[in-house]
Amino acid sequence: MMGGLLVLSILIGWVLTGAVRFLSAKYHVLDVPNDRSAHRSPTPTLGGVALVIGFWTVTGIHVLMHAPLPENMGALLVASGMLCLLVRDEFREMGRLETLGVQILAAFWMVKGGVLLEAITVGDETLVFGRFNFVVTVFVLVLLQNLYNFMDGLDGFAAMEGVLVSGFIANLFWSGTPAMASVFLGIAGVTLGFWFWNRPPARIFMGDLGAHFLPLAFGYAAISGESSGAVPFWLVILPLSAFLFDAIYTLMRRLIRGENITRAHRFHLYQRLQEMGWSPGWIQLIYGVLTVALGVCAGLFLNGLGRVGSGLLIGTGLTVAMGTLMFERAYSRDRSERGNSHGF
Repeated sequence: MMGGLLVLSILIGWVLTGAVRFLSAKYHVLDVPNDRSAHRSPTPTLGGVALVIGFWTVTGIHVLMHAPLPENMGALLVASGMLCLLVRDEFREMGRLETLGVQILAAFWMVKGGVLLEAITVGDETLVFGRFNFVVTVFVLVLLQNLYNFMDGLDGFAAMEGVLVSGFIANLFWSGTPAMASVFLGIAGVTLGFWFWNRPPARIFMGDLGAHFLPLAFGYAAISGESSGAVPFWLVILPLSAFLFDAIYTLMRRLIRGENITRAHRFHLYQRLQEMGWSPGWIQLIYGVLTVALGVCAGLFLNGLGRVGSGLLIGTGLTVAMGTLMFERAYSRDRSERGNSHGF
């Protein structure tokens, strides 16, 4: 059944994305490139609409087949509908406060629907949030949406991460909560169907809607896993850590440099790799390998192989740290050489 669901979900994602792309092009809902853009020609957007409708369709298939759904699934369904307000940005640019308002609204509804992060457990230690659990939950869900959205700036990049992370979430819940595993297998399939249109060179972008829906779904899984005791919060988020590292590292560097962090930029590690001549395919390969390594770590920890998982996690962390240091040196040298060449 799971294999059939995956194939059907991929087909749903592919067909819906093709339909949305056709309509987006027909009505000129296009992303016109600017100085910060990685693409060079106007490209249809609204791909996130296909992702969300695909998610609703997969959920409907579960209902029709009388397959169980995860607890509080209704909260994610309604919240994903609220995120559709972000489609307005594809027609007329939304202000930062407007976008933040939609993010908070979706997060608030998740909490209202029963998705509440009351504690985080790591090993034998538990951090309990007590009376602050509401605020912490909204903050975490809004933060995830923003960090993931920051990383949606390269053809196929955020979609690839969505496929891998959804797949690992399905694996983590496979034995303990098969209903959650089934839903995220469907999300992985729909996102993969979208990726075929979004891979380099992208023929459609996911837009803000897609870049907010996926992290909101990941947050739902992480909080639900922690609340039920099936999978700790940090293990669900672990496969996403390559994306989170780039986003947080870049944010902190910009703060240290005294930059306006609300202003658009091209300072992410993946963006600077592209600036240095790396192709989108190679950049995706690097982040994909890191995501797979972190996903394997999560599986090892969950299955009681903590020593092996710790070794792999430490090795991955050291690789990222050394790779980042080497990259920063190479990037500084490259900029210096380009500056000198322009000076002559």
